[in-house]
Order: sequence, then C-alpha cells, then structure tokens
Amino acid sequence: MNKDIEFSRLRISRRRALAVGGTVGLGGVLAACSGNSTSSTSTAVSAGTTSGSTVASDAVSLLDAAPQCVLSKEETQGPYWFDVDSIRSDIREDRPGLQFDLALRVQDVGDCTSGGIANAVVEIWHCDAGGSYSGFESGSSGNGGPPGRPGSAGSGETSDGTYSVGDQEATTTDDGTYLRGAQTTDAAGIVAFTTIFPGWYMGRAVHIHLKVHIDKKTVLTSQLFFDPTTVGEIYANSPYSDHAGWASNVQNSNDNIYDPTGLVTLAKGPNGYLGAINLGVDV
Repeated sequence: MNKDIEFSRLRISRRRALAVGGTVGLGGVLAACSGNSTSSTSTAVSAGTTSGSTVASDAVSLLDAAPQCVLSKEETQGPYWFDVDSIRSDIREDRPGLQFDLALRVQDVGDCTSGGIANAVVEIWHCDAGGSYSGFESGSSGNGGPPGRPGSAGSGETSDGTYSVGDQEATTTDDGTYLRGAQTTDAAGIVAFTTIFPGWYMGRAVHIHLKVHIDKKTVLTSQLFFDPTTVGEIYANSPYSDHAGWASNVQNSNDNIYDPTGLVTLAKGPNGYLGAINLGVDV
C-alpha cells in the first residue's frame, strides 16, 4: 500500500456528520445563499459567475460541452452508503491522490428549456486511491476484503438527515468520512466538488456514486464512469501505481452496472483534472 494512504488511514477519528471540520447544515446553506456554497480550495471550481452559476466559467463550459438533458440511469447505491449529512465542497480531508474538480448540473428532462434545478442536493461518495471507502475500511475490497463487501446495502439504519430521509444505510465498520459529502445546486442547477480521482477495487470499473435529493426525497441514485485511456494515464503515477492490477480488472465494457449516461467529460486542469456531467432527472 502507498505509504501516504496507509498513514492517512491511521489518523481516522470520529468525524461524521456535523463533527467534520468546515461543514454546515443544509438549512444554513440555503439561508445564507439561496443556492450553492462552493467554497472549494480548488482554483478550477472556485469563485466566478457564469449564466446564473456560482461555479467558475471553465467548469460551466465543460458542462455545456457534455451531453445535456439525457435521463440518467438509475443504479444501485451499493453496499457503502451511509448518510454522512455533510454539506461541503472539498471532500478530500487527508486523502492522497490527484486533485479532481467535479461539476454536476441537475436538469429536468421533462422541461429542458428551463435550465437546471435549483436547491437540489447532489451527494457523492467514492473509494480512495487504494480502493477503500471511508466507514468501511475493514471490509472494502481495496483493503484486502472480499469482493462480496461487508453487508447488504440496506443492512443499517434509515437516513433522517438534513437532505436525505428514508434511504437505507449500510452498517459502517469505522468512523471515517473522507471522500463523502453533498452540495446544494445554485440558481443554474450546478454543484462543484473538489476531491481526488477515485481509485479502483476488484470486480468493478472505476466509478463514483451519487444521489440527487429534492425536498429530502431521493430522485436519482446513480454512478459515474470514466474514459479508460485517461484512467490509465492517471494510474501510472503515485499513489495509484502502488495499487497495481487495474488494467486486468473489470473495465467499463464488461461492468454490468456501467451505462454511457454516467460517463464524465474530462479535461486537464491547473491542479489535476476537471470533470463535468449533466444529470437528467424526471421530476
């Protein structure tokens, strides 16, 4: 295992929900800005306003170049979701890896002329560069656990947070919260996250999980995917290169969850990579 990843895992403490540094509740975000708070440390998705968006113009341009108003495919939430109940744009905490600035726009496929949906909550979570998920390090496959994972997707409690109510959570094995968080969409329906490019684990193509919540109801659960050529370029470098074997693992072409509506548009940014995708929901 990469030494930076190993060291960061040793520093995990109880940081769930509002105990995570720098997080605020959804109500506070909406009251403060009637839209999205994108106080990311990333220069790619920080200050700037374009067409009603609080996201920088390069991210908006990439969203405009990506497929639009296409219904996103509903996918399994997987066995590693719990309601972290954390509104924050930078979800890295201390995880080593290539900076990845991700912009997402929520669109109503029933009314494609109205732009994006404001005040929706987009939540994402994914594994670290070594293949493990926060909250499930002892059971996730990237950390030597079985491909079957630690339990079923509905083996825990039912979410009852500031943006998610009624979704079944998995039972966590530790107190980590890294690479998990949510943002409220701005007036243009856009959110932006700063994270690291996700790692991989046995049996799955490289992916990021997401949920879209409107009025605390989950209207989309899906997964995002990446061009394998770009993935290979990123994984040739540390810390990803210390977790060898990706090329012989499952790829998009033979992943039974992969769907092209989840393919992220990528571009190189000043600090790493910038990704963008429009999420079509039927509301």
